[in-house]
Amino acid sequence: MSKISFNELEKKLKSIRIEAFVIYKGNTRIYEYLKNKKVVEKPSKVYSITKSIVSILIGIMVEKGLIKNIHEPIQNYFPEILESNDPQKKEITIFHLLTMTSGLKVGNFQGSKNWVKFILGQPIIHKPGSTFQYNSGDSHLLSAIIQKISGISTASFAEKYLFCPLGINKYTWQRDPQGIHGGGFSISLKLEDMVKIGLLFLNEGRFNSNQVISSNWIIQAKRPYKQTKTTKEGTYGYGYQLWTYENTNTNTSIDYYYANGIFGQYIFIVPKLNIMAVVKSHLQKDQQSAPALIFEELLGSWQDERELLNNILS
Repeated sequence: MSKISFNELEKKLKSIRIEAFVIYKGNTRIYEYLKNKKVVEKPSKVYSITKSIVSILIGIMVEKGLIKNIHEPIQNYFPEILESNDPQKKEITIFHLLTMTSGLKVGNFQGSKNWVKFILGQPIIHKPGSTFQYNSGDSHLLSAIIQKISGISTASFAEKYLFCPLGINKYTWQRDPQGIHGGGFSISLKLEDMVKIGLLFLNEGRFNSNQVISSNWIIQAKRPYKQTKTTKEGTYGYGYQLWTYENTNTNTSIDYYYANGIFGQYIFIVPKLNIMAVVKSHLQKDQQSAPALIFEELLGSWQDERELLNNILS
């Protein structure tokens, strides 16, 4: 893996349509690339980073005792499952939704008049818990569960227990035809609010000395429950609506986890180095993995604290 300096990083960022790339060491910003002021001031869609935010909200519900057990079947919240002719649907749990292992066929629910009904109406094609399928339907069911349990909208619950503690006050969150906030891809956030979410992960649930969510949930959420891809460098996996990366190369043994949205939106967390990075982009599909490749190049330069310090000072 080649090494890359901050000066080289900026050249790479300017060569493709990356709009912002900021890096934190602890709570200190050590690098910043901003294409223009508009990137900072205007909320924009973070797409599937929405999923990771919904995971945090489920964790808050668990901590507050509103959800007693993530291994409980979701039929407790969706009685229509009881009417299903497929007994395997009765096996689907909140844990399966979090880890995208519900086994439900992935369908284009966005074009339907009732998203939840459409998602639950899909046939089971894998035994629940057995197979990872990237599926925004599972994430949307989590949002529906939050609304059912709390008695308020998912966004209202988020405002009370997550957004307000983080100081997030300018966002948009689209709803489905029944008024349920989209769990998979529907939030628009400002860059600095993405940073706040990233710092919350980095500090294991703390923000400005306030424990917003338990560190235990963060530890569980960032654990890979299913492997999704293996390369010669390492293994990618999936936790609770979060992607994971475990490096198997003995020369570059730095693991990280991340929230990811289409077109190049990222929140990277590197616990070993106490590093967090946020990327906002407007990339074509064939380029949207570029920020992750660039970030991995950086990690190749930061094998220990001394090398990281040298990079910061150079």
